[in-house]
Amino acid sequence: MKNGKSGYIFPLILMATLSIGFFTMTLVQLQSSHHDQLQHLNNYQHSLNLAYSVNVEVLSELREKQWEERFFKDKPVYRMNQKLFGGTYDLCVEDYDTSNYTFNVKIRTIVGERKSLFYWRQRYIPNMLDFTRLSFTVAFGEYDPELFEPARKSEIDKIVDDKLKNAVDNYEEAVKIAENLKKEPTLGAIIEKLGALPQGTDRSMIKGESQIRPSAPILGTQASNQPKTKVTDALNDLTSIVDPIDRLDLPSTGNSVCNSNLMIRSEPWGTVIGTIPPGATCEVLGLQGDFFEITYSGKNGYSHINWVAVPGHTPARVEPPRPPGAPPAW
Repeated sequence: MKNGKSGYIFPLILMATLSIGFFTMTLVQLQSSHHDQLQHLNNYQHSLNLAYSVNVEVLSELREKQWEERFFKDKPVYRMNQKLFGGTYDLCVEDYDTSNYTFNVKIRTIVGERKSLFYWRQRYIPNMLDFTRLSFTVAFGEYDPELFEPARKSEIDKIVDDKLKNAVDNYEEAVKIAENLKKEPTLGAIIEKLGALPQGTDRSMIKGESQIRPSAPILGTQASNQPKTKVTDALNDLTSIVDPIDRLDLPSTGNSVCNSNLMIRSEPWGTVIGTIPPGATCEVLGLQGDFFEITYSGKNGYSHINWVAVPGHTPARVEPPRPPGAPPAW
């Protein structure tokens, strides 16, 4: 009997060992799969952050000059195999529709073994007052990295064009649907109207489907008893607390208020082509950004408004911020 019982011990030990081995392998596989998912997510986030940073650099470079002097005017600008944040990227910046100030930024990133293509269609905002927002995004998306190639430019542009067209075409229908949904009193009725019920599902199976939607708040419509301020009184108050703005009537005669020679440039912040002596008179033809278009001693150019006095404009007489590498404004 003793020998008979001992004969079962080895198979039991073998089965237990195999069970522990299979369990350990399963845990390792689950851990490896979880690690791969996290790595994939991290690489995607890394790629998106890299592309976004490059797009910000593009907008910063665009801000340095006027739209008519943009660095990608007339031909696409490619920058290949650039290194940033531990990854690599290829960049293409090109005009799309110059009449609408739109341009495309394509950024193909390589992070680890992951390739991604991020596409921005953006619109430049000319003559705006808020210089912190140079452009706004018309369309953004992630696409097949192979669409970055110059030969496939029309292909990816058409994909974006079709998406924007579908959005415009569907706008009126979406408004009609929204108006119709406003008339439905319950959650179940709204879901049914949208056609969102799975096949074979009844409205009664939806939790809270019969709950009445809250009514829209009713705003007071009674006239106010408070005395109304007259428009003329409000304007008089504004003139007493707000500094008067410059009112220019150009062309006009101006003069330099610099203590030294004032620079005449070929364009705003452009090459210096001449100077105006202190107190000298010049003809002011127009205004472009922060520069007056002037004529002095037979030379046409631009001088900064901080150093030229004309009727209706009091120059600040201080050196303004200037783009990197530009000589002073005086």
